[in-house]
Amino acid sequence: MHWRIAMRHTGACCVVLLSGIGIVAAAPPGEVTGVQVGSSSQISWTTIAGAADYNVYRGLVSWLGRGDGAECHGDEIAATSFPSAANPPAGEAYFYLVTAESSSGEEGTAGTGTGGSGRPLRGSCDAIVRHHVLERVGYGGDEWTRGRIAALGNQGYLNEQLDPASIDETTNNELINRRASLVPPDNANELLALDIVNAVYARRQLEQQVTMFWDNHFNTDHHESFDYFNFYSALFPATQNLESAALHYEAQNQFRDLAFNGTFREIVEASGLGRAMIIYLDTISNIATAPNENYPRELLELHTMGVDGGYTQQDIVQLAKVFTGWNICKKDASVAADPLAACIPSNTYGTATEPPGLWVVNFRTSRHDTTQKTLFAGTPYQRIIPSTAGNPAAGIADAQLAFDAIVAHPSTPRFIAKKLLQRFVDEQPTQTMIDAVVLAWNNPANPHGIGDLREVLRAVLAQAAFRDPDRAGSKIKSPFEQVVSALRAVRGMTDGQSSVRNYVNRMSELFHQNPVPTGFPEIGADWLDTNNLLERQNFGFDMATRTATSFGADVIGLLNAAGVSTAPTPNNAPAIVDYLAGVLYGGALTASERQRAIDFLNTNDSGVVSNYTDTRIRETAGFMMGFAQFLEQ
Repeated sequence: MHWRIAMRHTGACCVVLLSGIGIVAAAPPGEVTGVQVGSSSQISWTTIAGAADYNVYRGLVSWLGRGDGAECHGDEIAATSFPSAANPPAGEAYFYLVTAESSSGEEGTAGTGTGGSGRPLRGSCDAIVRHHVLERVGYGGDEWTRGRIAALGNQGYLNEQLDPASIDETTNNELINRRASLVPPDNANELLALDIVNAVYARRQLEQQVTMFWDNHFNTDHHESFDYFNFYSALFPATQNLESAALHYEAQNQFRDLAFNGTFREIVEASGLGRAMIIYLDTISNIATAPNENYPRELLELHTMGVDGGYTQQDIVQLAKVFTGWNICKKDASVAADPLAACIPSNTYGTATEPPGLWVVNFRTSRHDTTQKTLFAGTPYQRIIPSTAGNPAAGIADAQLAFDAIVAHPSTPRFIAKKLLQRFVDEQPTQTMIDAVVLAWNNPANPHGIGDLREVLRAVLAQAAFRDPDRAGSKIKSPFEQVVSALRAVRGMTDGQSSVRNYVNRMSELFHQNPVPTGFPEIGADWLDTNNLLERQNFGFDMATRTATSFGADVIGLLNAAGVSTAPTPNNAPAIVDYLAGVLYGGALTASERQRAIDFLNTNDSGVVSNYTDTRIRETAGFMMGFAQFLEQ
């Protein structure tokens, strides 16, 4: 084994930059030679015949003594150089390995150590980056999405996911069959069950991920609507559950559609004048003689401009007047779409099982403040909403004018761009990233114009940082993401209810039942505590070791379908562990972690070496879900 060594002084320590020289393989490109490190940590190497691109791996020198592999640091590099300016931790040093890939994706080796064995890697670059994309764009990989991204490549997969209508779900029998009893949902439990089933089985993973993002961003609490209908449930018992569930299901479907076929302006209105939000943040009791500031405050602080967006208390006061008069009531179906149409009595019913009319949004001119309102007074973004005293019915347009003004304020695209970047790319996005997304937001040539949500999302996913392998695993999964990604990885099976719901409940992420207007945290560290971590580990082990269609997994079927033998002899433990590591975290295991998993598989509960059984293989899958890598995305 030959080494090319370069040194530079960082002030904290001397950084040894090591590049291994690979050996010639039969099918992949030959060894990468001529590797050197420039004074500014520019890694360069000699062009290799048959190489379509190159991968750079990096690790800490202290890992070498433990036999731990290097991590993917640069993926599919077309040139023969790569900048690596980051300094290692104090007292540490980096080593580098360079490999070449053919046009068919075959990768050369990372070289051999002095003992003659191949140098270990914590997953190949292709596997790590594909896994990273699947974790961020959706809820991790299943067999369909892993096959799809391998066939289309990362960008092709992203393009397809950005056009969910192009993805055929009509042949997705698992999704269709499990949705059948949940659509429409009859209560809050079925609302969450539908979320889980969609996330686990849908091929349109980005659509589901973004739908849940907006549902959480515009959070509403089912308990509020449930309580609202409590008065009427005495006369019509089904109302309380059916009507309250319908409100939230309706809002979620609007978010699902607008996320790819609308603008931010439209989604703000769908939320703000949606039945669930009108009840949740007390617009329903907002009248001219007693303006309620709950919704206006959250509209500015949480939904659009952000707490530092430049609005004032006076803007909240003015907005409270804007939204006076809005509520919900029952109307005849023939005029249900008209907010100005007359209501019918809410406490009368046509039959024992069905009330007459529909619960819809209503605008009460007699309860609306008709005075002039001014938003962002004294700033370049000042907007005057004129008096409607002479025509009270015209006050229905006040909300439209207010939404226009708020969405047009420059703080809004900046705030939303940052939040989307935090969700999909980096929890501390740079100003350059934010500016790039805002530029896409403000492009009038977008198919849906300014604020086109699909194009904004496209700009987020187009950031170089999105596919930066150094960012793989840099975020922490929320409990919902942890549960769903576990099910998806190992052919998990769920009805979305019973056991799965109980785990999600104990991990404190029940969608549609969060009383806090902020929604659930988007920052991963907010979810970390000892109880939450224990529940996550318990879930993975519990699910992987069961085989029921309502809650379980088909780990053995998954391995056999991939051509991995599960027979006890000859011992195939390394191959089983390697395959599971690939589907769970792109193969990102250290040597010691890999050996722990192999040892677990090859022993019984007493620690005695024994032939593994199907049960032990399932337990190993659950055991491996307890590694830190599975917590990360």
